[in-house]
Amino acid sequence: MITLSRIYTHPIKSMRGIRLSHAFADISGLTFDRNFMVTTLEGKFITARKYPQMLLFTPAMLNNGLYLRAPNGESATVLYQDFNDNQSPTEVWGNHFHALIAPDAINTWLSSFFDEPVQLRWLSPQLSRRVKTHTDIPLSFADGYPFLLISESSVQELQRRCPASIKLEQFRGNLIITGAKPFEEDTWKKIQIGDIVFTLDKPCSRCILTTVSPEKGIKHPNSEPLATLQTFRTAENGNVDFGQNVIIHNTGVIRVGDQLTVLETKLAEKYVEKERETPVAVSTNKPQINTLSLIFEGIEYQGDNQSVILEQLESHGISVPYSCRAGLCGCCKIKLIEGEVTPLKQSAIKDNGYILACSCIPKSAVKLALK
Repeated sequence: MITLSRIYTHPIKSMRGIRLSHAFADISGLTFDRNFMVTTLEGKFITARKYPQMLLFTPAMLNNGLYLRAPNGESATVLYQDFNDNQSPTEVWGNHFHALIAPDAINTWLSSFFDEPVQLRWLSPQLSRRVKTHTDIPLSFADGYPFLLISESSVQELQRRCPASIKLEQFRGNLIITGAKPFEEDTWKKIQIGDIVFTLDKPCSRCILTTVSPEKGIKHPNSEPLATLQTFRTAENGNVDFGQNVIIHNTGVIRVGDQLTVLETKLAEKYVEKERETPVAVSTNKPQINTLSLIFEGIEYQGDNQSVILEQLESHGISVPYSCRAGLCGCCKIKLIEGEVTPLKQSAIKDNGYILACSCIPKSAVKLALK
């Protein structure tokens, strides 16, 4: 028998989740899931892909707002009524909508834990965001879908293959199921959990966030378990998949122990077997910090020989498209016109002078352009 074994909600995007015994499953997701998010002053989402330490913040829901405990033990409380009434432009993965901004005092406190000014935003009861491929379905600050389903047996199979220790929480799912065969969920199209019917719309493509330790808030040095997933879960489009993105048909309460019934099946995605990529050997002795010229799209910025190009461009307010931040998806591919870079992995150097901005560090002054 296949059952629902765990339920997780994540009140603040990229911060610590809360394990529940039961929850209300609404059309936009579980109650309170990804209802809050940290953004830049311009409203662009900020996640643990860039700031892994975000996973060490612990949120707790209050009847009239949110309590947040920082990794150093400091805490802050913000009430719903304190959020600015004005709907402000907000963005997640190129999806533009509106949200409410927390008071200055909260934002100033939160900014002290980042290396840039940030804001805490709340969706408000009126959701203006929609699922890209289902414009009738409202969505929280989640990456793209209201629910993420993870199978315990699939996690166990990955643990068997992976040389590093893995925790189920690294995949940040909402609906955790047990009793199925490894990756059997790939073949499900429609399921019922208790009284609630769900459609598994597409596999979930994974990113560098899966490599961040929930206890330590740091990335795994060898990009595990993403590196292992890449060897047997790489789709034909290059995505590395794990888990299923889910939408709901009817609303109601779901409970741990609810039976899962498969109502409709589909053909599973085809995955390519790949050799494990050998990381480029990087000296443990970091080179002396040097400032250097970073020319992007004809404009010169100050750079250095320590950080990857993507992060350096972001520090200057330049948005380069990205998804995984792990050198897998290729979204951050840019043209290296002049100069030398140090790749963090062999696949970061592409044909015709292209490089992956998330996996290359400038070695000299560089001149770059979008593809």
